[in-house]
Amino acid sequence: MSAVSFEDWVSQSVSETMSKILGTTTWKSVNFFFDTKNAASDPEAFAAVLDKVFGFTAKVLQKKIAETLLNKVGAVQPSSTLDFRQILRLAKAKFPRAAVPGQLGS
Repeated sequence: MSAVSFEDWVSQSVSETMSKILGTTTWKSVNFFFDTKNAASDPEAFAAVLDKVFGFTAKVLQKKIAETLLNKVGAVQPSSTLDFRQILRLAKAKFPRAAVPGQLGS
């Protein structure tokens, strides 16, 4: 069984959050704009696409995606106003210590 990568968790967090907020049908109709697999490696580009597609709402979506990801890795929600890239760094720092479903001992 292969281990789940951080990039996979970011991609899952994006899809789960966007489906939850926009609805599955709407997310399916706009997700071709987004490269969810590269959101972890290029958060600036991902955030730029969110801004272009959703305008001011993009900040809310980024926050909700970040919350989903932080919950997955077991990190505490930051009380400060970190940007999307900083939150991804925080989550990635926590990721190696997080129990990944399917691994021994989890």
